[in-house]
Amino acid sequence: MSADPSAAPPGELIAVRRGHRPSCSSAGSVVGVALLSLGAASLILNSFADLFTAWRSGGGPPGPPPRLRPEADGGGRLALPQGDVLELNPEGVAAARRAGATEVGAAAPAAVTGALRAPEEAHLAVTDRCPAACAGCYLDAGPHRAGQDAAALGVVIDELADLGVLELAFGGGEALLRGDLVALAHRARARGLVPNLTTSGFGLSPARAAELAAVFGQINVSIDGLERTYAEARGWEGAAQGRAAVRALVAAGARVGVNTVMSRPLLETPGALEALGAAIAEDGATEWQWLRFKPAGRGAAAWDQLAPPPALLDGLWPRALAVEAAGRLRLRWDCALVPFLVDHGVDPEALRLLGVRGCTAGQDLWSRHADGRWAGCSFLPGAPAEGALSAAWAAAPELQALRDRPAAEPCASCPVAATCRGGCRVVSAHLTGDAAAPDPECPRVRRWEAARVG
Repeated sequence: MSADPSAAPPGELIAVRRGHRPSCSSAGSVVGVALLSLGAASLILNSFADLFTAWRSGGGPPGPPPRLRPEADGGGRLALPQGDVLELNPEGVAAARRAGATEVGAAAPAAVTGALRAPEEAHLAVTDRCPAACAGCYLDAGPHRAGQDAAALGVVIDELADLGVLELAFGGGEALLRGDLVALAHRARARGLVPNLTTSGFGLSPARAAELAAVFGQINVSIDGLERTYAEARGWEGAAQGRAAVRALVAAGARVGVNTVMSRPLLETPGALEALGAAIAEDGATEWQWLRFKPAGRGAAAWDQLAPPPALLDGLWPRALAVEAAGRLRLRWDCALVPFLVDHGVDPEALRLLGVRGCTAGQDLWSRHADGRWAGCSFLPGAPAEGALSAAWAAAPELQALRDRPAAEPCASCPVAATCRGGCRVVSAHLTGDAAAPDPECPRVRRWEAARVG
């Protein structure tokens, strides 16, 4: 790396997405204090500008050089070794090149209409086998399903690396059922990808936890409540297993978070959400991702039973502030919850600076189901990829349909439309029959409909 003592001009760094994304539906940066003000978000962005400057001058943290993927507009994405991703303008890309960044994405298309040249993150469901058959499982996973052939998965990992994908989220089913999971993750590492993992913690021994900690960037354990609320949400009681997995992974030195689906049982039970947060913080988790219940797989049939009323989602904001104020956990909201975030008046510029956006399926996100189908996200049906992945990413009709979502009212006149992006496609498809329709549970959409019919 060459020395460059000059300070990074503020304009070189456009936005930052902090931390790893173990789940492919994460909305962007860890929420943190940046939700409180534009000033706080600007301070965080400036701290990363300082980090960028330090790296360019040879004073950055030890480790491999950041990976740089240029985009068609001359800007690019710079993936830092610790998991943060910087969005750079053309001047920033040139500075990163001069400083010795490892350039990736040679196989990516020259340009893609309405999307990045390649996904920033891909999700790889390595199996749809799982010992449990949760009532709302979006993949319809179960104990008698099959895993993917290791050789086929290896080819997919290599192709994604050639495209310049920055992070690869391993999931299932239950990915821990694969004896070759660690080997697959090492293959991703060897090709320059950062592998992350989501698990429910089945059969996780201290030795296996140490193996996982040595290769995965972050591991998120799925825990949807404590005792009774977990059982009501999933149909079996697995909170103790999940919490034990968190403790084992923390002891092994892994970076550990928890994924929690905002189900009706969890949100309707007074104090259940907060009790879960306190418990996982005690177990050593440092990040907590809240996910919206999705009507996919068995979740479609369980929607009326398990999906919370929109009013309960409206109330997540003050509960999130209370969690943040406690200072023990950093929150991340999934992309489908963004309509319930922006409705509380959070400055959209603060969210833009920190990479928080609604649905980016097919824009910077791609998902491969366990049966080989590719979709814009894990919750959409998808289709087989025709030919090379580079060609499929550039021209697959189902991806282009996601990128061309029309701006219908009330989204067309919404001041935060660019951040929210119309809400969740899966929810829209389930409730209206049209994946391109505005999310009918969005607070603004509900008010607009009430005024229209009233």
